[in-house]
Formats: sequence, C-alpha cells, structure tokens
Amino acid sequence: GYPFSNLDRKSVSSHTDASKKAIKHVQNKDGSITSTIETVINSEPNMSPEFLLEAHNYDPAKWKVKQSVSNQWSVISTKKGKQFNFQSKIVVEPIGNEIDTDELINLIVSHKEPYKREPPILLQSDSYLVVPAFDTHFNGETLKTYTKSLNKELNLINSERWQDTCLILGGDVAHVDSFNSTTTKGTQLETTDVARTVDEMEIYFETLISAILKHSNHLQLISTFGNHDKTVGYLFARLLERAYRNQPNMSFDIEPSQFKAYMLGRNFIGATHGNKGQKNYVANFASRFAEMWGRAKNRELFTGHLHTEMSKDLGGFVQRQVSTRKPTDTWTDELGVVATKNFELVQYSKEETETVYYV
Repeated sequence: GYPFSNLDRKSVSSHTDASKKAIKHVQNKDGSITSTIETVINSEPNMSPEFLLEAHNYDPAKWKVKQSVSNQWSVISTKKGKQFNFQSKIVVEPIGNEIDTDELINLIVSHKEPYKREPPILLQSDSYLVVPAFDTHFNGETLKTYTKSLNKELNLINSERWQDTCLILGGDVAHVDSFNSTTTKGTQLETTDVARTVDEMEIYFETLISAILKHSNHLQLISTFGNHDKTVGYLFARLLERAYRNQPNMSFDIEPSQFKAYMLGRNFIGATHGNKGQKNYVANFASRFAEMWGRAKNRELFTGHLHTEMSKDLGGFVQRQVSTRKPTDTWTDELGVVATKNFELVQYSKEETETVYYV
C-alpha cells in the first residue's frame, strides 16, 4: 500500500542520492497525505506524477497525486559533476481512497532518525522506580500545564541511582485519535492539533527518557491501549522505539495489547488502562504472566482511566489507580469528576514497595 518498501526502485535510484533524501509525511483531515522532500538528484527530473510519487516513496499503482509544487536547480560537484537540488511538496491520496493505518504508521516511523548510542554507566543499586504515565491527554496545548510536574520528576530521577526503571505509557497519552478530533470510537471532542500533540509528547517523554538513561542501569518502556488514542498511542510508542533503537540499556514492550507486565527486581508490575477487565485482574494477570507471577515477592498493578487516585489490595495484588494533572475538559466537567490533580512515581527495593511520590 503505502511506500514501496521492497521495490522496484529503478526510476528513482537512477535519479536520487538516497543518503541525502529527507521526507516528511503529514496526514490531512480529508484522508489525503502531504509529503515534502528535499534531496539531491543526479539528473534533471521529469516531474511526471510517476516520478514524483516514487521520489516521495509512494507506489504509483496505489497512489495518485492530488496537488504538487516542485522545483529544482543545478549544482556542480567536483566529485559527481552536475547534480540538482530537488524540493517537492505533493498531496497524495490512495487510489480507491482507502487508507491502511498500519502502513501509514510504518511510513511515518521509518523516517524517525534514531538517536546516537550513549554508552550506559552501570552502578549497582537496590533502588527501582516505576514512572506511570496514564491519561496525560496531550492536546498540543498541555505541556505548559505539566512543566512543574516534569521538573519534579526529573529532580527525583536525578537524585538516585536506579537499578531498573519501568516507564508505563498507560493509555490516553494523547487526547484524540484522528485529525477530526475524535477518539478511537469516534466520539467528537474539542478541536485538537494532532501534529502539535505529538510534538508535545516527544518533548515530554524524551526529556524523561534522557534523564532515566543517565541515572538507571536499565529502562523498560511498556505501553497499553487506552480508549481515546489506540492508533496515536501505538504510533507514538513506535516512534520512541525507533528513536532509542541504538540504546543498549533500554528495552520495549509495545505490542498492541490491553494487559502488560514486567519484573522490577522481584516486584511484579502489571499495567492496563483500566477500562476493561476490572472484575478479574488477579486471575487475568496470574494466568497471562504465570512465570513472572510465581517468581514475584511483591505484586502491584497500575491502572488509570478514571482520573482519580485509589489504592486497593485485591488479595496479594495491590491496584494503584493513578490520577492525572490533565486540565478539566467539557466531558469530565459534565460528568462532575472531581479529583486531586497529580502524577505519581513509585520507588521499590528489590522485593518491596518503598515510597510513593506525588508530583
């Protein structure tokens, strides 16, 4: 569907220097995609729709050009002779107007440049940390609200040497799941700028990750489905996986799933958004993750969804329903939801819960 990956690249490879190609793809509200490219090509382009599609990594058999603005100018290279700087912006739509979400995600993620590998500093510690991020509902205007909490999180992370850290993307990290400002199920919400939303998410979480990698021997990132942002949330987890693919002390569990678990020392850390399976948490996690469950000395479950804090012992399995600093919107206001607004982090020893921090 989307970009040609195993392709017949003959017409493009004969023109383009792929090492210098920079492409950006943005989905539009009407389902079309705007693609921009800056590159150097070895011969003058013919500017045909087929050439433009292939230059932007789209299969002409499955895509058509809706609009285009392209230009080129020649340059002289002492090593390669005459070449052309090529700039192009096109709007494309699939033939048949069908959009494959999985392939769109693959297309976007493939253009995220991985960060340079940073050699980890390994120092033995008996301190472990969970950073649960549930219901942040980033909407392009949220980051300034979370800055104070982010600074507190960074202060805590920087204050210790952590043996292992688990960062949980617990669902509803983004407020909406489409350019039409709707949730996964199509519920209409306030107008939201998705591009700015993802930018905010990158700033917030990459700042956290950078600090954790400097002060923790290992970082495990896990993600679970929310009810607002299944597609955007999964896309964002994939972007982070791509960005940190070279980091040797960071691991990922981002497969699309409602229920996740990780062993933090001998602490079983479960995670689910909190909108499904509430009546069977113990049996669900004990059966799904039997090996980890059996090894654990301490078992805890992180949930969100309700935007309120609650701690409950389910019978040897403590549920920590975490709150959020998300500003009150029309939906929560009409429901009459009143809750203390905070984020929290939880510190563990190898086998026990030590401290809950509110930030």
